[in-house]
Amino acid sequence: MMHDMPSMRERLDAGQLVLCMALTQARTADIPMLAAAAGFDAVYVDLEHTATSLETTSLLCSGAIAAGITPLVRVPSHAHQYLTRSLDIGAMGVIVPHVDTRAEAEHIASACRFPPRGARSISGPSPANRYQPMPQRDLLDAFDAQTTVAVMLETPDAIANADEIASVSGVDMVMVGPHDLTAEMGILGQFRDDGFLDAVRTVAKACRAHDTVFGIAGIRDVDLLTELVGLGLRFVSAGTDAGFLSEAAGAHAARLRDIPLEVQR
Repeated sequence: MMHDMPSMRERLDAGQLVLCMALTQARTADIPMLAAAAGFDAVYVDLEHTATSLETTSLLCSGAIAAGITPLVRVPSHAHQYLTRSLDIGAMGVIVPHVDTRAEAEHIASACRFPPRGARSISGPSPANRYQPMPQRDLLDAFDAQTTVAVMLETPDAIANADEIASVSGVDMVMVGPHDLTAEMGILGQFRDDGFLDAVRTVAKACRAHDTVFGIAGIRDVDLLTELVGLGLRFVSAGTDAGFLSEAAGAHAARLRDIPLEVQR
């Protein structure tokens, strides 16, 4: 550990459930702080589906680190510049969408770790180590140790390759992307469908076989998540900042609209 920040990796290594909030609309450092206060262990900045810039990403990562939770970034592609720049500006891990093959997973794992473990370009202190001066080799080893590389399986082909992908050295987590996966399967949003559940079981089995973290995003059904935890699920992307705001604000507005307007005489 480079500092006294509670580590998502330590929670995962201890077999605890990690809760992550996706940041889609957040633009200021106080939102990761609110996520921490609400009980989340991590946030991920979504660069796949949003207009968030890398400059804002760095700010959000710094806010998460200051709040004592782990910042991750979901990158928009497998391109190394998104992977390494996200890590260089404060992310302590990346979530990489649409990974279908072992070769793709190997490329991603190599891009995210320094030689001799991979081919990441050498960088210096960053928000991820709170800019603490360290001998260069110690710094790179510490960055490698704390970096979480998560790949998302979102197609039937990816599910078929789950065991090979989960076996790749340097891939720490395999996540199911349920919305894209069920769309590809022709059963969009049907998370109780036997075909989808079989796919999830395939990924869970692969993760257990290779001691890789099993994660999922986009499912709110607590009963289903409880069942998946029984299969080894340990990382849940539990919702987005925009979704939580809309849900809570909408529910409270509905309660207020129900106040009767009769004047007491």
